Amino acid sequence: MTIRTLFIILTILFFLSSFTTATTENIDKGETSSNYTVTPSFDTEIGLAKKNVDALAAYSFDSNMQYNNTSIPFDVSQTRLENSTRTISSFGERKIGSQNAAEASLFIKDEMEKAGLQVSLDNFSARIRTRDFNYWNVSGTNVVGIKEGKALKDEIILVTAHYDSRIIVPPESGLKDIFDSEIRKPYLWPVWSDTYVCESANGTGADDNAGGVACMLELARVLQNESFDRTIYFIAFSGEEYNLLGSQAWVEAHPELKDDIIAVVNVDCVGNEPLYVCYLPQYAWLKDIFENEAKNSEIKIQSALIERGDHEIFWENHIPAVVLCHHNYEGHDNFHKLSDTVDNIDFSVIRNASTLAARSVIYLADPDESQAPLVNVSNLEVSEASFELTYSVSDPESTVEVFFDNQSLGNLRSGRTFSLPEGEHTIKVLATDHYGNRGTESINVVNKENQNRSSEPHHQEIESSENEVNYIIGYSPENSMDSNRTLYYYLDNFGPLYPGNLLILTPGSHNLKIWSENENGTVFMENKTSDFRKYSIERVQIDNPFMDRKNPLIFISGVFVSLTIIAFYGKRVKRKLLNLKGSKDE
Repeated sequence: MTIRTLFIILTILFFLSSFTTATTENIDKGETSSNYTVTPSFDTEIGLAKKNVDALAAYSFDSNMQYNNTSIPFDVSQTRLENSTRTISSFGERKIGSQNAAEASLFIKDEMEKAGLQVSLDNFSARIRTRDFNYWNVSGTNVVGIKEGKALKDEIILVTAHYDSRIIVPPESGLKDIFDSEIRKPYLWPVWSDTYVCESANGTGADDNAGGVACMLELARVLQNESFDRTIYFIAFSGEEYNLLGSQAWVEAHPELKDDIIAVVNVDCVGNEPLYVCYLPQYAWLKDIFENEAKNSEIKIQSALIERGDHEIFWENHIPAVVLCHHNYEGHDNFHKLSDTVDNIDFSVIRNASTLAARSVIYLADPDESQAPLVNVSNLEVSEASFELTYSVSDPESTVEVFFDNQSLGNLRSGRTFSLPEGEHTIKVLATDHYGNRGTESINVVNKENQNRSSEPHHQEIESSENEVNYIIGYSPENSMDSNRTLYYYLDNFGPLYPGNLLILTPGSHNLKIWSENENGTVFMENKTSDFRKYSIERVQIDNPFMDRKNPLIFISGVFVSLTIIAFYGKRVKRKLLNLKGSKDE
């Protein structure tokens, strides 16, 4: 073989090695992907920090409230749960668009069909920006099984879980060791980023989230021979680990179902204790159902505000949702690691989660009452750009959510006075009872006056990190105010709202004015305008399949190509140098 032929072969090998499956990075569960900079003071054990407890008083409910009893018998099998979890885990790392993910989706489809569901495979694609600002299309599949209801069949309950998985191996400083201690594979490519995805690590993703899918499938099995008034959708999402691509695609593909979805129960990582039900305050009625069923079943569960997952997509679309999970607990941090295996799962906890989810879904799917609460909003009289929001609800135990120009403001009490921006606006009050029945009334109001404050406060930047981004407002800056000051804010010139108001920003440009007042009035203000695109493709970073790969084969091929070039041209260079030297000697 000549040097020229060897050079051609190695060059082809170099380019072929570049065309491999792209991987994602820097989108860990603990990170947020919004570009909004206002973050809540939050603790996973107690929800909002203690200083915001008073602001959450409006969201409290009577713990002694009586619910209907779920009399439908069902038998959750821990053996079936373990078998399903082991089977899904056995497919290995189930990255979106991979062969492993395709095989897992077919298994889930088959199990849904065995449970008597009407099953379909919903394919989707997303155009995603790579790190070098090129774009790449990624494809995935959501598995959807439908159990049609009777009297209220147009009303839908969703039970969801993501079946994709991902392994993240943190790098060491500088060059990786020739044999990485975690993946036991040669790795010679230098690492400059904070994290990288190792494709040679075929992790099982047992807890995150094979166990959650097994829980969802078990619900479909135990409810197979029962009929309900409301329709139940069972959906296995792909692409959750890649910025919630699957759930986002499904919601965008079915806008006609948005107003029909009563509640979403997302199951994500339920393989260890303690179990949590995570929620937003405006959906506390849904959280209360789980807490009540847990009490009746003698299952230990805790509640907390906020958690990442597919339910966020439904929150953004103002659809009630909760998630069952065990995130942020000590001693079992196996997320996105090779240690996330079935050996590190407590299947009795998955059984408890399945029992709790089944009882709650039965309660929602077969409500004792279907009469929606009546809502009445008083005519608003605008005076000097201010108005008093007054409304009444026939069911005093209903949860209320207030919307301003289609932007949810969370749970706002009746009788509060607000400042209204100039122009025509729509105020909507939505009341939801403990069966998911919803009543609403909207009114239009016009403000022809400019807002005029007697004293404009001086601007002062409140300390906040641009890297700490969150799409949920709940502002509590550190070391920026003393205990004698009151903090509140205006969203798009509507307010005042308090830090305890947790809400979802609709996509678009939003202005936030943060005020701090002491006994003498306003002492400072911070004014921020941000363009909110939480799930924009600009926020997803994916390695370029061609040039952005950290593949050791590229490195090795590059070395051989370099040596070949040197060998190929070395003789010519040496000959020219010798000829040049000879001509000088003459």
